[in-house]
Amino acid sequence: MSKFVGANVINVTRKNQSDVVIKKVISTVANVTLPEDEEVLEPGSVLVTMDGGATFNVADVDAEANGILCEALTATGDAEVLLIGVVREKYLTGLDATHKEHLFANKIILK
Repeated sequence: MSKFVGANVINVTRKNQSDVVIKKVISTVANVTLPEDEEVLEPGSVLVTMDGGATFNVADVDAEANGILCEALTATGDAEVLLIGVVREKYLTGLDATHKEHLFANKIILK
């Protein structure tokens, strides 16, 4: 049985920014690239930028992660990205042990 009420539920995400972000110190709106094999990126996706914050991509396992997506994204476009703050580790998507050191170095604290 569906956990959602209604005949036509579109773009439903189970995770909200309030689930992921405990404290937001600095965030920015940047262009986030949706991978071709994904239909949606949920809040808490681990991101990486290589151009100083203009664009973000989903962080690969060995990437130097430096951002967390704050809102759901269904297509490549502008979205809010956390740059400095505190997040709940259990709600992060794509987090690898190698990312933790880089997130901490960028002042993103995992709880």
